[in-house]
Amino acid sequence: MFDLSLSDDGHLARLTLRAPERLNALRREDWRALADLLNQRVSPLPGLRALLICGEGPRAFCAGGDIKEFADIRLGADAAQAYNHHVDQALRALAAVPVPTLARIHANCFGGGLMLALACDLRYAAADAGFCAPPAKMGFTYNMVALERLEALVGPGVCRDLLFTARTINAAEALSIGLVNDVGPDAAALDALLDARLAQILALAPLSHRAHKRLLDERPEPGSLAERHLTDHLYDSEDYRQAVDAFIRRTKPEFKGQ
Repeated sequence: MFDLSLSDDGHLARLTLRAPERLNALRREDWRALADLLNQRVSPLPGLRALLICGEGPRAFCAGGDIKEFADIRLGADAAQAYNHHVDQALRALAAVPVPTLARIHANCFGGGLMLALACDLRYAAADAGFCAPPAKMGFTYNMVALERLEALVGPGVCRDLLFTARTINAAEALSIGLVNDVGPDAAALDALLDARLAQILALAPLSHRAHKRLLDERPEPGSLAERHLTDHLYDSEDYRQAVDAFIRRTKPEFKGQ
């Protein structure tokens, strides 16, 4: 279901969902495997600076959970709780990846696929992308973590509109409401856009990216020891010293994450 590849320098990981015959819909064991993969193979990578997630095939980024198995493993509160635990663990693992995470979205991005995209830091879409929050079509709910992420991006009014109507929106509307960061008119343009954004991210200080991500996720009290714990050590880093020297010399620093 998942293919993980690394760039030659180990700075960029690419995670591909590979079940195009079912629109990359995720089964229960896939959610469990995704959590393990992210926790055990991605997050610990010492030189990692960014993670890109994409879906194989022309018809979907990810169609969400595989509804065909719901009758067997997601009927009743106890069964649903067990199933939802695996989904929650996977989404928490994705959100906890310590470097910038980017979703490359095309075609279908529904349900659990939308939750995957929301758990990423940045979302980039092709013009053919469609987004839908469909729990009300099925008679269940998103959990509070997913709801908070959606509301934080699009605002309370739009969030409720998407949930209460379960309507599908296109990439242009997704961009206008802040659900995605940018849109490419076609697959080639989207890839060029992502290449440019990744080049910018990878060229900058990885320690800064990691610290900014933790600050935004953990929200320490301004001026607190918790905040200083995440920020002060950067001023002792070799990257910071090199950047100051490069600025004075009018050269570009080469950050090493040290």
